Amino acid sequence: MNKVNSKDWIYIDNTANLCDILDPFSSVKVLAIDTETTGLNPHTNELRLIQMAAEGLQTVVLDCFKIFPDAIDQLRKVFDSPSVKVFQNAKFDLQFLMSAGISVKGPIFDTMLAAQLLRTSGGPRRAGLGVLAEHYLGQNLPKEEQVSDFSGELRESQLEYAARDASILLLLRNTMIHNLTQNELIEVARIEFACSYAIADVEHNGIYLDIKKWEALTKKTEAVKQEALEELYPYIGYPIVQLGFLGESVSQGFNLDSSKQVLQMLNNNDVNVESTSKHALSRHSDNPIVQSLQKYRHAKKALSSFLYSMPKQINKKTGRLHPRYGQMGAGSGRMSCGGPNIQQIPRGKDFRGCFVAPKGRKIIIADYSQIELRVIAEISSDNRMITAYKNGEDLHTLTASLVAGKDMKDITKKERQAAKAVNFGLVYGMGAEGLKDYSCETYGVDMTIDEAHLFKKRFFEGYRGVETWHKMIRQNSPSVSRTLAGRKHLYGQNSSLSGRYNTPVQGSAADIIKNALGMLHLKLKGTNTHIIAVVHDEIVLECDALQAENTLEMLTTIMEDAGNQYTKEVPITAEGNITDSWAEK
Repeated sequence: MNKVNSKDWIYIDNTANLCDILDPFSSVKVLAIDTETTGLNPHTNELRLIQMAAEGLQTVVLDCFKIFPDAIDQLRKVFDSPSVKVFQNAKFDLQFLMSAGISVKGPIFDTMLAAQLLRTSGGPRRAGLGVLAEHYLGQNLPKEEQVSDFSGELRESQLEYAARDASILLLLRNTMIHNLTQNELIEVARIEFACSYAIADVEHNGIYLDIKKWEALTKKTEAVKQEALEELYPYIGYPIVQLGFLGESVSQGFNLDSSKQVLQMLNNNDVNVESTSKHALSRHSDNPIVQSLQKYRHAKKALSSFLYSMPKQINKKTGRLHPRYGQMGAGSGRMSCGGPNIQQIPRGKDFRGCFVAPKGRKIIIADYSQIELRVIAEISSDNRMITAYKNGEDLHTLTASLVAGKDMKDITKKERQAAKAVNFGLVYGMGAEGLKDYSCETYGVDMTIDEAHLFKKRFFEGYRGVETWHKMIRQNSPSVSRTLAGRKHLYGQNSSLSGRYNTPVQGSAADIIKNALGMLHLKLKGTNTHIIAVVHDEIVLECDALQAENTLEMLTTIMEDAGNQYTKEVPITAEGNITDSWAEK
């Protein structure tokens, strides 16, 4: 099959006249791009088809198996053009193009991301291409070929399917631009689209895990788990090991994973709780039985959630982990992560110390300083908070001085730690009882219920802007909120007050770091510095050791500039460090 022509598309399986076919695509203003691959992993699967569509041109379906590598240079010319590139789930296609040695430049329009933004404006809950075509264009796209095998001889129906998916993107973009404009979502769409380049980079680059350190940590954690069991045996009894009818060893006895049995054991030993939750046990943290139980649970979770599974997820070709990020994983706009979930890696040095820079490289870590509190100061227009940040004061120390009635210079480390609980608890609507428990569970600081009531009273006396902001939300129960960049969120009738306080703040922080990631991608393009992890308010890079100082300065500057675009009063600051491992922050 040399070329199969139809009214709407053309299949290319050789390089004859390829320049004449591709050159017109280099000068279009809007270019739709889609790909078909032999699997989902850009490092181990292959790019089979590249489909391109543009207004006034016949859609082309390029067979990479037949025209690569000869066509790569000609395709680079097309993808290097300044045209708007339209994708459905851009990060997927970008990574397969990267693996083929093709980079993409120019603004992106991602119909999947646009659809996720428009969910709060009458859009569908799902963002698959078929759903979008039906909802926005009234067209039914047959998707039978979506899961077909693209690694062998291609059928006409597969080519038709591939060409149609590229062509439909142009129509979707036109309709979705209208919807984004009508709902005042253009700026946040720009942030998301630019960020998709960076997310493709971070997923494709991956992060290096020192497997020997990880294995040593696994053995250490297994020993801690066993030690905790030994400490608990006097209370739960030693397990009885018997032979099963097939000759296998069967362990019988107390089940530490049974909440019912654990609750009974605790109550029998004068630990009077109604549940075995972390919250319930936090009030008995000095009890040796509770300490051993928590040690066991912590070790067991670390082993099952991370230590045993992580090595299996190392890519055999790259030798690195390649987590997948959900760019809008939460309703607030915050990112999620999986395969593995890097964002949930324990912050202890034992764990993060296993993520290291290869020889000759350095890890650069930077995070925003108190980003959510700064966003709250901006949203609430709280004069005291704004003044503190403008003067470079530490807000936790300021809060400690307000609630303790002491001068800032006399605040102790423990008082500042308690102020963290006060700040992060009360700004999101926590009551005195909740503050008391939260302080103990999260920060290890005990406070009485009377102290919690007093701290809450003094907090809102000190931060009148926050109090007014809370009062306005309580009285009006708004059904819609916007972030500083304009991201829209809808609340249901049963939405909590805390959610109404939290969502625009968390969403604004997400907008800011995504804006930074988009800017960072442009700065790093073509360099040997790579984004290797993103954890909410933290960005992690890997660079050549000789470039470390300049890279750190560049990273913090971009992060601050990205935030200061959306705050009129509150300065946004980022702090960073040059390290050999992720633990040395």
